[in-house]
Amino acid sequence: MKKLFVVIDENSRRLLDRSRLTHPLYEKVILPFEVMVYQMGNYKIIPAFKREVDDVLNRYKPDWMQESPQYLSRLEKDMVKVHICNRMSAEEYFLYDFEHQDYWQRWDWLSDYERTSVIDGLGNKKAFEELTDKSQLYAAAKKYFHREMCVLSAGHAIEDFLSFVSRHQRFIVKPIDGMTGHDARIVAVKSVDEAKTVFRQLITSGAWVAEELIRQHPAMARWNETSVNTLRVPTFRTSDGCRILQPFFRTGRKGSVVDNAGQGGVFAVFDPDSGVITTDGVDEYGGRYETHPDSGIRFKGWQIPRYDEMKKLAAEIIHILPSQPRYVGFDFALTDTGWVLVEGNYNGQFVGQMAEQKGVRRKFFEYISLSGDK
Repeated sequence: MKKLFVVIDENSRRLLDRSRLTHPLYEKVILPFEVMVYQMGNYKIIPAFKREVDDVLNRYKPDWMQESPQYLSRLEKDMVKVHICNRMSAEEYFLYDFEHQDYWQRWDWLSDYERTSVIDGLGNKKAFEELTDKSQLYAAAKKYFHREMCVLSAGHAIEDFLSFVSRHQRFIVKPIDGMTGHDARIVAVKSVDEAKTVFRQLITSGAWVAEELIRQHPAMARWNETSVNTLRVPTFRTSDGCRILQPFFRTGRKGSVVDNAGQGGVFAVFDPDSGVITTDGVDEYGGRYETHPDSGIRFKGWQIPRYDEMKKLAAEIIHILPSQPRYVGFDFALTDTGWVLVEGNYNGQFVGQMAEQKGVRRKFFEYISLSGDK
């Protein structure tokens, strides 16, 4: 959110923040004044952040804290401070436990705002289009999907979909530019007339892709058999291959067809070198699990099967994409015959910071810098 009231400009603030000689001036004098001005100005003119703060306080703080106005006032000022200084949302403040971190510890964390600004600042419009539109990525990296995909839209002939359905009576449909598993669902059709009805109903709400179902490896299905349980692999393209930063394993809950944490799933960070899970499971509401809440499998110490194969695949794919992206959040699934590409995310989040309780800001900038090498 753009601030209307700023005491000093962004570049000056960054210079003050980075110097341990000058930062006390900023932290103790300038920043508190900015918080006061922000609350007096932006709260009234652009109240969205104030509403976000109130909503997050209601969700994350226990009742006894709600009855302490002085404590809540201090907490709210601290949230505004972090919003101004570190570009963190009110929710990120709690998910990353900023309340119990000092000024310098807070600089270890990468905010959604900063990540998005950096990726967009690279100016690779082709990468945005290629990775946002599922059909474009499929066309560019078809051999890595190992399954059929069909586009459903007003601009595509229904005959293509009917041909697809003749081979796959049961399949999954996703919005062509969808994220976090939203609106993804499994569809089954038994006749041509039924397929035509499905096509007409879907295209009334935009463009979709229909995908042949992935048959996951039994080792992955043990976690939750109703969802395809995947790896999110944040991958940076470098001259010597790639760098992988804080990857995580995702598994759905019983009855769910998607594994996304935003849809109730659970995720855990694994070591990018060995493929061994190193954290407990976490959901996007802050819940933590030593074992999967349905299957009972323990997260920490679990070895991802055939992990070395997946690492080589990530490095290979990011180098063959026509748009030459510097960063992609790849999703992979394991089948009986090996790893398959599920999708690529142009601006994939680093939610692994929640599970590991460890920020990746410095590594992110290091790897982005390396990714500029050809």
